[in-house]
Amino acid sequence: MHFAIYGRKSVYSDKSDSISNQIRMCREYIDFKFPGKSESVTEYTDEGLTGANTNRPQLKAMLKDISDGLLDVLVVYQLDRLSRDVRDFANIYAALEERHVMFVSIKENIDTATPIGKAMMYVTMVFAQMERETIAARVTDNMMGLARRGLWTGGTTPAGYTSERIEIGGKKHVALVPDPEGAEWVRWLFDTFLENHYSLSRMVTAFSKQGITAPGGGFFASGQLHRILTMPYCVEATPEVYDYFAGLGCKIDPGSPREAWDGKHGVMTYGRHTVNSKKVSVQPKEEWTVCIGIHEPIIPADKWLAVQERLRSNTFNKKQKYDTPLLKGVLRCAKCGCLMKVDRKKTKKGVSSSYSCTSRAIYGKERCDMSQIVCRRLDEKALDIFRKIDADPDSIMQYVCEPEHELKLEWRDFASEIAPYKAKIARLTAFLSEVEESSAAKHIVAQIEELDANIEALKREEALQEVEKRRMVSAEQGAEQKAAEVQKLVRGMSGFTSAERNEIIRGVVREMTWDGETLFLRL
Repeated sequence: MHFAIYGRKSVYSDKSDSISNQIRMCREYIDFKFPGKSESVTEYTDEGLTGANTNRPQLKAMLKDISDGLLDVLVVYQLDRLSRDVRDFANIYAALEERHVMFVSIKENIDTATPIGKAMMYVTMVFAQMERETIAARVTDNMMGLARRGLWTGGTTPAGYTSERIEIGGKKHVALVPDPEGAEWVRWLFDTFLENHYSLSRMVTAFSKQGITAPGGGFFASGQLHRILTMPYCVEATPEVYDYFAGLGCKIDPGSPREAWDGKHGVMTYGRHTVNSKKVSVQPKEEWTVCIGIHEPIIPADKWLAVQERLRSNTFNKKQKYDTPLLKGVLRCAKCGCLMKVDRKKTKKGVSSSYSCTSRAIYGKERCDMSQIVCRRLDEKALDIFRKIDADPDSIMQYVCEPEHELKLEWRDFASEIAPYKAKIARLTAFLSEVEESSAAKHIVAQIEELDANIEALKREEALQEVEKRRMVSAEQGAEQKAAEVQKLVRGMSGFTSAERNEIIRGVVREMTWDGETLFLRL
């Protein structure tokens, strides 16, 4: 039998529920309950990751091995180590049942072979999820309370500030404190943006050409500049700033009425961002809670508001003015991996569109020397490939299958390979019954065990071959669907708008790169 042990801890710990202790107790359980039956034990551990979701590298690796039929038993120390979300746990358990993988949770000692055992397992998971949500709500309420008091709630310290521990009412808290050098740098960024009438992209390009780098040493990115120029912490909390946030639809804390916004302190917000699976995303402005901080502002209100107005006015109208090139948003530069953007220029005959490397446009040819190519020429190269697939749908396989998954013309017949071993075991077993009292019996038993081990090894190879067959069937089915989409595009070309054609391409193409001579395509 092939065992999997899964261990997880949200934060590093060397206490009783640490990952090392979880693994130790699981191994002791396997040795006690399955003596002599463990052919292999594979450990999967995720340290410092929450059980609120399944975005955990080792969990994904284990589930893939289960899907591939490589595991027979999954052992965990406690149910909530596997998941703290009922829906995620149900999906994981369904995958285990589908592959006939036995599931063991040591602490709860639940027998999933019975209906009551399964019911108790899900009840336990409900309580684990409730505990997680209760803790999350308590933390959120605490962070909101700190923000409303003008204190720093944690995370990456805003540009121009450092964090400092202070004592209020006998309790230690964290507040923002201006960093003289950093604050001066932030003021310079605001002044540079306004005085040069920059847009974010023009500012990035100008800084790159001038060799101006970000604090980390690399070149600035538009998103990085946008975060600094829009951060609320640095601005004076004045009535005008109050009106700005109120106009955005933000929730203004009742403890910070408009008349209290006298410009002596900075602004504090809570709920601007959420972090899911270590990915930061911006929340809708209606979710922001805005109040007065206790820290000192470093940017005057009129200057900060002027920057916000310029950023707003620089936001372009997304209404389509020109036809969308076929490969927009799909094509990447093979030399640097950057997405290739669309450039347009007026000519005597109208407007010419070209694909160009975004990295070269921002940082210059020293970063990437990929030259432009007219959109029409490259679109036609892609259409030639699609027309070939339309004429011969089977040809799509060369654009779908990974090299290691190319079609196999022959599969091993494991049944015929196993049959001789079984026949030998049958003969030896019959002979053993006649000489069981002989000294030769132990040698016959050893031969039978060796033959049985060979059969088990062949069965394991057969299981892997079946997994490969299923992969090939899945690839072929996916290829058929993609071929149908390509045919729809080619045959209905005249009936689709340019945006619709581009949308179909985005849904079909997995990877497309241009190296200056050849168009590489993976569907």
